[in-house]
Amino acid sequence: MPRDTIVSWKTFALFILFPPLAIVAIIFFPLTLLVFFWLYYRGKQDVVLEGHSEPGG
Repeated sequence: MPRDTIVSWKTFALFILFPPLAIVAIIFFPLTLLVFFWLYYRGKQDVVLEGHSEPGG
């Protein structure tokens, strides 16, 4: 028996869910890069500060 729908419910659900997921990805990708750069910079500063604070150095 043929179905009367043009697309399946799974395809429809993906079509409905894709735009919000794309928006979340667009927001979180630069935010992730920003966090990585911040952690890198903080670690670099810690190494520099530890190098100057060693006694007898």
